[in-house]
Amino acid sequence: MQQTSAETNQEVAPAESTPNENPDQSVDKDAVVNDLKANLLLNVRESAGKVRKSHHFMPIVAAGLTMVLFLFLQYNRILFSNVEAYVSPGSINPANIIVDPNISVPISDEPRLIIPKINVDVPVVYDTAPDQDSQLKAMEGGVAWFGILGANSRPGQVGNTVISGHSSNDLFDPGDYKFIFARLDQLVQGDTFYANYLGKRYSYQITKKEVVRPADVQKLIYPTEKPIMTLITCVPLGTAQNRLLVTAEQVSPNPLQAEEAPNPSDTRDEAAMPGNSPNLLNRLFGA
Repeated sequence: MQQTSAETNQEVAPAESTPNENPDQSVDKDAVVNDLKANLLLNVRESAGKVRKSHHFMPIVAAGLTMVLFLFLQYNRILFSNVEAYVSPGSINPANIIVDPNISVPISDEPRLIIPKINVDVPVVYDTAPDQDSQLKAMEGGVAWFGILGANSRPGQVGNTVISGHSSNDLFDPGDYKFIFARLDQLVQGDTFYANYLGKRYSYQITKKEVVRPADVQKLIYPTEKPIMTLITCVPLGTAQNRLLVTAEQVSPNPLQAEEAPNPSDTRDEAAMPGNSPNLLNRLFGA
């Protein structure tokens, strides 16, 4: 009986485990997958070849590229102006960042506008007329004096000194200051900026901001006994839909010692504030 029991135990002992898969089966699966990939790639190439040979392929591609080019030419100023709004638009000299506006520092005879908060240090072109073409030409070299009837003062004079600058313009237009006022809207009441004029530095403190229509030139003309400066640019960014006016009063040198306002007859009136150059649609259709 003992021998029978041992034999039984020997019979039920588990057999040695064997691999569940045959190596040949794994190789066969890899070959099938590779064949499927090869067939799929061949089908894609054949389909692409048929499309390229189609009479409709090149016109579709050409139309697509033309549309992309048109959109870029039409709207590049919107794209780049918004990028510039987060990038310093000027190359400011650290010596121009003044903490105390009463400190005397050497000033060159070159007229300049300096706005430390938005990193602007730009030439000002005073030898210009208030019409659109003259303003656009002047703004190729910096910002422009917009001297109109009743608002034709200059720094150090009682009245309104009006300076216009681009917040955006077409990327392919001439000039290095197409986005110089892209961040002008970031200025707030109480901020200070500076104007160099005839070898003297004038300090201004912002008193108000407002958005007006381009034809609202009367917003620049009002009686005042103070020397003030108004900065103009187009808003929203990338458009010439409205104008942002940033108005500031002279705080240094002593505004009570400012010269009298110039004779209004020295300038001529203009129907609208300066804007951007025409976009692609304007140039094509004269809108």
